[in-house]
Formats: sequence, structure tokens, C-alpha cells
Amino acid sequence: MKTKLAICCIALLALAMSSALAQSVKIDVADCTASSELGDTNATYVDNLKDDFLIDGSGLTDGEHTSVFWSESMWLTDGTADPTPTVTFDLGAVYTVDSFRVWNYNDAYGDAAANGVNGVTVEYGTTVALGATVAGITNFAQAPGADGYTGELFDTFTSFEARYIMFDISSTHSGGGGGGLAEVEFYGVGAGGDEGEGEGEGEGAPEAGE
Repeated sequence: MKTKLAICCIALLALAMSSALAQSVKIDVADCTASSELGDTNATYVDNLKDDFLIDGSGLTDGEHTSVFWSESMWLTDGTADPTPTVTFDLGAVYTVDSFRVWNYNDAYGDAAANGVNGVTVEYGTTVALGATVAGITNFAQAPGADGYTGELFDTFTSFEARYIMFDISSTHSGGGGGGLAEVEFYGVGAGGDEGEGEGEGEGAPEAGE
């Protein structure tokens, strides 16, 4: 009897440890590549509005994004030269992705926030060939163009395995081409059940509504 009880306790402990290891965390994205940046066609912005700013936490303080685009914290492209841009994220390894948060282009100048992404398709795959689409996501909400912006959480889709995730952008909130974003975070666990390594290790994914 004692032996059976001990085995049960060990099994429950192993299950608890497995659940803890599989806790969803922020993924430390390895790389981000946009099809273009505004600096490609306008030298004024060559050191600003870059795709690198989408994954480096620039402009974020306690989950709230700044509205000052000269703070080198957002990405924007030329809507004439690249009317339907793409942004591809390399997670660095295969993860089971269960949610992500998008901070849309949050420039406070005039109606500049309308340059943020509206129509979008989210594609993913374990290789750069991608091959699948996240169902149910067709738009990103417009940012307020003000400080304190907490972004938009997507967490109602079916979890998927991917190393590469691409935003295929079809329109902006101004109705024109091009597009911009401020920051993107992905949450999940390693495909083998591990949390993975990097800045996101141990940092839990946000609850819905946060």
C-alpha cells in the first residue's frame, strides 16, 4: 500500500513539474526582417523607423509604449514604394506559440497613427517556406497615438508550432498602402515542452485583458 502511495505521489510530482516546465513565456525573438523601411527611400529616417525596433523592447515601459516616433522605437515603410509590405520574425527555434501581442504604429503627430497596420494575414511555419495561416486574424486595431498604449493581445487561436512568423500586410488605417508597427511579442513554449532560452525565460505570458 505504501509503495503504491509513493508511486502515486511521484507521478503527481512529475506531472506538476511537467506543467511548470510547459508554462508559456515571452519568446526571445532572434531576428526580424521587414520587406522595407522608410529609410530605404528617405534618408532622413535612415537611423529611425527600423524593423529592429519591433523586437528590442524600445519604447516600452512596463508594457506601455511611447508615442514619440523619434525615440527610435517603431517601424514604418514607404507606402508608395512598398504598398503591401511583410514583416518576418525568426523565433530562433521551433516553439509552440499560443499568443502574441501587437503594439501598432503609435505616432502622436497629427493622424500619423493611422499609418498603422489594418489588414493583415499571419502566416507561419517551421521553415522559411511557411505554409500555414493563423485563422481568424484579419486586422490589427489602430493605436491611440498616445503614451500608455498597452497593445492588442491575440490569444484565441489554436496554438501552432513555428520558427518563422510573417505578417503579410494589405492595408493601413489611413486606407493607403505601406504600414507601420511599434512592437511585437510572441508567447509560448519550446516544441519539446521546454521554455527556451533568452530574455523571455521565466517571464510569463500575459493574461487575457492585460
